[in-house]
Amino acid sequence: MGKATMSYYLAPGEIPPGVTLGDYFERTAERCSQKVALIFRERQITWGELEILVDRLALAFIDLGIRRGDMVVILFPNRPEFIITLLAAARLGAVSVPVSERLRRKEIEYILRQTEAKAAVSVSEFWGFSFSDLFQELRGVIPTLKHVIVSGPRRHPGELILEELVAHEWEKRYSGDYYQQVYVREFPVEADDLLEIIFTSGTTGTPKGVMHTHNTRCRSALGTATSIGLKADDVWLIMVPLSHTTALVNAFYSSVIKGSCQVLLETWNVEEAMKEITRHRVTLPIGVPTMPIMMLQRPDFDQYDFSSVRAMVLAGAPLPVEVARQIIEKMGCDVTSAYGMTETAMSNITRLDDPVEVVCETVGRPQPGMEHKVVDEKRRIVPIGLKGEACARGQNVCIGYFKDPERTAQTIDEKGWIYSGDLATMDENGNLRIVGRIKDMIVRGGENISPTEIEDILYTLPKVAQVSVVAISDERLGEKTCACIIPKSGELITQEEVKAFFKDKVAHFKIPDRVELLSEFPTTPSGKIKKNVLRETMAEKVQKEQRK
Repeated sequence: MGKATMSYYLAPGEIPPGVTLGDYFERTAERCSQKVALIFRERQITWGELEILVDRLALAFIDLGIRRGDMVVILFPNRPEFIITLLAAARLGAVSVPVSERLRRKEIEYILRQTEAKAAVSVSEFWGFSFSDLFQELRGVIPTLKHVIVSGPRRHPGELILEELVAHEWEKRYSGDYYQQVYVREFPVEADDLLEIIFTSGTTGTPKGVMHTHNTRCRSALGTATSIGLKADDVWLIMVPLSHTTALVNAFYSSVIKGSCQVLLETWNVEEAMKEITRHRVTLPIGVPTMPIMMLQRPDFDQYDFSSVRAMVLAGAPLPVEVARQIIEKMGCDVTSAYGMTETAMSNITRLDDPVEVVCETVGRPQPGMEHKVVDEKRRIVPIGLKGEACARGQNVCIGYFKDPERTAQTIDEKGWIYSGDLATMDENGNLRIVGRIKDMIVRGGENISPTEIEDILYTLPKVAQVSVVAISDERLGEKTCACIIPKSGELITQEEVKAFFKDKVAHFKIPDRVELLSEFPTTPSGKIKKNVLRETMAEKVQKEQRK
């Protein structure tokens, strides 16, 4: 059979359906009861201990009238309480709505009203902000919000304390195997039931509630586990928020399936991450590319032990080629570069046995059983090597946007293909290379410029710590390129230096027209650079200069 000539690939293999997250958890808790499931700071919880906590909270939910199909908002940084709450909801067939601790009243109120959530389970206070006070206020104006459960001290009458609920011996009130003998008979939980709704960041319009079933999420997690050869003795370091797909599905859910251990980093801190890798002999750190970049730039990098790490699992943003090479060389481990979105989780991932060039330059092939294609503006498949929009179909794909059939139809067609909005090429072996966002493409005097291509080159400039390339408006050319750069400590980078560095590397029109030095980038809770905010900041600066 000859090599492919068109940008379509079906990954061999099949991920079996039909198992709920609760079923996987029960199996793992029985099989690995004495094995450590979670590590948070000095606290360690075995799978057997976790099962007791989850069962008690599930009975507490039943006592509060929470049933299959009810929505439960979950708001925590990376703490065991997030995992306990989500697993308890999953056992009942309740729908989890993970919410970032970075969100505030407007965003949280929108999610509560949109989902008509019956309960909110939250950290009482974090980063000096009282979520306890916020949910108390919201309960007064949102009639569907019946219960507010907080982890921490009680601040308001009627507020329930999570620690009290999981310490209570509910099994004395609900004697015998109440869950199996009574609850499940009346409210059977099936793999096609909703498991979660995650709201996207909403950079354009209102946030979209992405709906996933037990089937879509568990099959996706099993696909990741299969692709990286996940084992029960693996130890994850979760460096990105559990409220986002990257960690939630690929580390948390896959651990529930395989019985591996999860070390929780409450929030991103480069020094703490390196300490935890060393202390707990982590085998699989999972995060976004900016995280290993920050590790590699630490002057005390050599004081930490990375010998246990077998692979750095990275997703959520393009992986610069130079960064991938440095991880392999300096950390002495493999790198898996993955691609996906909230709607699909990791739909593509490089394998551990892929050549270095594939890992460094692509996001690999689809997970087993998934299809991918690259299409033009008419949604027709383009030849190998040509740019187009990346699309996916298969078991990972969400079932749509909650209460939003119009935007569902715009994104997922009648044949089940989801259109990502990402610009990509495919090689003859089915490996996908993400060129950028279609809307991020810079059109300079009629010439298309991919920000990712320019960023990859800038990452090879020794003085560069981080970089993001965005468009700025120009009366003559329409758009120009602006390279926003965070220099390494003590370094200064000039426009002339960048121009000289690019000489003979790319076409002249691709050389950045402007260089802006910054101390930090605006980022999402999961660590992605907010290019829309960066574009707005640069546009304001250009406008001010023009008014002078």
